[in-house]
Amino acid sequence: MKIKKNIILAFLIIAAVFLVAGCADRSKELLTEDFKKMGNEDLLRYFYRLNDEIESQEKQSGPQVGIGVGGFGRGVGGGAGVGTGGSGYTAEDLRERRIDVRMELKKRGLVP
Repeated sequence: MKIKKNIILAFLIIAAVFLVAGCADRSKELLTEDFKKMGNEDLLRYFYRLNDEIESQEKQSGPQVGIGVGGFGRGVGGGAGVGTGGSGYTAEDLRERRIDVRMELKKRGLVP
């Protein structure tokens, strides 16, 4: 029964790691795109994708608490941790990019 719980716990931890990594990749992809070469419609879509990603990161930016229990051989141990999360790219980086995109939209006479 304990083995089943440990397997489920390990699966949940791995899923959380992939979720955080996926968010980081999405932000990195947004920040590496060259918005100045985009057409008007693509630039507007890019602006709204930036907004969505900023909102997504702000929703998950609160403190995270983790509790774990594990065993090795005859020993059993437990632990707890508190973290701020984070993906290497923050909503602040995306906000700076959104300002640049907004200025480009203004130069082109477009209103988001």
